[in-house]
Amino acid sequence: MSTKSATESSPFYVFDIYDGSTLVGSIDRTEIVSFEIRRSIFSDKPTVGQANAGELTATFFMPSFTIPRMARIEVAVIQGFIGNMLGEFFIDTRKYNPVDNTLTVHCYDAMLKCEQLCPANGTDINVVNAIATAIGVSVHSSVTSAIVNAYSVPQKITKNRSAREILKMIGAAYGGSFYITKGGLLGFAGFVIPAETFLLVNEDGDAIVFGSDRIIVGGINV
Repeated sequence: MSTKSATESSPFYVFDIYDGSTLVGSIDRTEIVSFEIRRSIFSDKPTVGQANAGELTATFFMPSFTIPRMARIEVAVIQGFIGNMLGEFFIDTRKYNPVDNTLTVHCYDAMLKCEQLCPANGTDINVVNAIATAIGVSVHSSVTSAIVNAYSVPQKITKNRSAREILKMIGAAYGGSFYITKGGLLGFAGFVIPAETFLLVNEDGDAIVFGSDRIIVGGINV
């Protein structure tokens, strides 16, 4: 994000607009009419195995510089001399209003790029890293600290499936979901999964009970 000069103590918002990695211009508080950011781990109810794209809808006065196709927008809130990222998005659609000379853009974060075919197979973390590289992001520490079991993701699974589908499968295996962080990284949010418990069972696989209590078997290594 570009460096801003700020003397106001109250926070304000700014959009930095890039063509690739090149900053082409900024839109600050005096030019922004409205904006809304939507970022959800879940589709409609708490569940695992999700990989949802964040969205930005913004309206601002038409700038003097040209906004390229699929431009990248970094949204930040500035207070004093400190800038905090609120998200990184890519323009999908735009609509110009000649009456008030405003432009409305609808954008998605990098997760939308996961609609491409999965670029790799192998262990789960290697596949996740390959997907992150393919969509142009790095992985957040929440990914490397959670995806640790080295589950195999074979070619017969990845073949003809999108990177987003594979992320959802891996996320479900770890009891969580992938998302794009405010800083533009591939992150992972997981539920806490309790330690595995072993019960004493009979030859039919039914738990043996003492009264109404099931019997837990301890000291077993599997």
